[in-house]
Amino acid sequence: MLCTIARPDATARDAFGQPLAAPTLATRVPCYWWTGENAWTLRTGMGQTAVDQEHVIFAIGQDVRQGDWVTALTDQEGREVFSAADYRVIHGVGMMRNHLDCTLRYGEAIGGRA
Repeated sequence: MLCTIARPDATARDAFGQPLAAPTLATRVPCYWWTGENAWTLRTGMGQTAVDQEHVIFAIGQDVRQGDWVTALTDQEGREVFSAADYRVIHGVGMMRNHLDCTLRYGEAIGGRA
């Protein structure tokens, strides 16, 4: 899998308080993305909903940090998994022995939070 990583300027906001487009940091970055089944439960006044947790892993040494955006992702066959309109925000970066394990959240453009 390959992805594009962007790093937003946390202080750059438009007139409505939304983050401006993030400049691209790296393209065609090798990675592996998956969704963990029912990672957590969202409780609302309407009941409970199981929510899947998305992950992406990178090689050790990849310049990636919390708050970066994954703006595009293609699978092993070159098919688009998601693109800029559906970007994901890196919520956490875990340093493992042989890779970086990142959890993702949906970006603000599609109802998530940075």
